[in-house]
Amino acid sequence: MDRHELRFHLTFPAKAVTRPVLSEVAKRFDVEFNIRRADIREGTGTMDLSLSGTHEQIDGSVKAMVEMGVEVDPIERTVIE
Repeated sequence: MDRHELRFHLTFPAKAVTRPVLSEVAKRFDVEFNIRRADIREGTGTMDLSLSGTHEQIDGSVKAMVEMGVEVDPIERTVIE
């Protein structure tokens, strides 16, 4: 079972800001997450994070977050990290 790490930018609408989205996803899909940056302003939250797991676990996690109302965009790896 190959584990991968992918980065994402999340945007939380007001209805999802207080929901424990990452906790729910981590328990349900057995992924690990690392929050790289987070901010909440005027009821909207943004977060950059990495998810670690198999491709199936990560894909399931992304789909679940979208179903919870979170906008999920992949972050492309850059040459300088």
